[in-house]
Amino acid sequence: MNAQNLNASRPTLLLVDDSSEMLDLMEALLSDSYKILTAPSGAQALELVDSSTPPDLILLDCLMPGMDGYETCRKLRASSAAATPVIFLSALTSIDERLLGYSAGGDDYVCKPFDMPELLAKIERQLAASAAKRELGQQLNEAVNAVMSSADMVGEVGVVLDFQRKLNSCSDYAGIAANLFESLERYGLEGCIRISGQVGAISLNSKGTCTALEQSILDHLAAQGLDPHIRPLGPHTGFNFDSVILFLRDLPMTRPAGMDPELAERYGRAIDNVALLIEGACTKVVALDNEVAIRQLNDKVIKMMAMTRLALTDISVRNQDQASEVKFLFEALAKDMEDSYIHLGLMPQQEDFLSGLVKNYKESAVQSLAKSQETEGRLRQVIEQLGQLK
Repeated sequence: MNAQNLNASRPTLLLVDDSSEMLDLMEALLSDSYKILTAPSGAQALELVDSSTPPDLILLDCLMPGMDGYETCRKLRASSAAATPVIFLSALTSIDERLLGYSAGGDDYVCKPFDMPELLAKIERQLAASAAKRELGQQLNEAVNAVMSSADMVGEVGVVLDFQRKLNSCSDYAGIAANLFESLERYGLEGCIRISGQVGAISLNSKGTCTALEQSILDHLAAQGLDPHIRPLGPHTGFNFDSVILFLRDLPMTRPAGMDPELAERYGRAIDNVALLIEGACTKVVALDNEVAIRQLNDKVIKMMAMTRLALTDISVRNQDQASEVKFLFEALAKDMEDSYIHLGLMPQQEDFLSGLVKNYKESAVQSLAKSQETEGRLRQVIEQLGQLK
């Protein structure tokens, strides 16, 4: 490892003391293991911290002219070095002095003249504790981010479920579009939509009728076909699910490698959730189209039933007229034959035979007409049963 990499990998210590001799001594003792920064006063230590990355640990003299070590520590705790461990170095050993250091925000206290192994041990202990805190803080942040991400996902899924629930009350394509735009707004998305089916097609944006430019974009998506259903359009995304075509602004499907991973994941989830919304909308379009088809079929059946009833009524009247006419004709024939017997000179047996023959044909004709009336009655029963199925 070269000197530059070695220096970069070592912890940085800031030595703060008004004695140049002490600074030189401390630097000589510690420079083999640490990267050393020095400041001859509390004010210069604060300037150094504010102008660069905070050091990993600060060794701070208590007794300095002007701003003493305790005041310097209190100001460090309000700066970017708030989490940096501070070890006080002091010739004062009383408990009161140690309590002052604790109250100022110090982490440890070493009395002068100090034992070098003890100082090194305390430095390493504070560096290890600081590293552990940073790792714990990072784990906590990751946990919080995971919880927030999970909460976001739950909220996003909630939008989809709420949309599915509201679809039940939609009675036309416009209602589907309105609920879809409401859900997209909750995702922070905006665009335009075209819904088409058995009863026509509508093209809308969240404010009303699509602009000419939006119409042309939807036409372009329709002309591209269904494979794939989702495709990038520059920094935007288009969805073509046949009966529902949607264009969304500022929702990039293609994301650069340098994009923030969390943002990229959020965009990906948004596209997946929008696809779920569209699939629900497509299902509702099919349901509405089926309802229209059923209503149209019912209308046709009702018309056919009405026409059949009229036809049956007409047939019934004709059958009754025919039956009356047949009876009248056979009765007239029987009377004419009886009147003609005198002139024909027939024997009684011959007259009886002819009269019985006419009577038999009359009965056969009446029975034939009765059968057609039975058929008519069965047809009426079928029509009544069909009417009960509406």
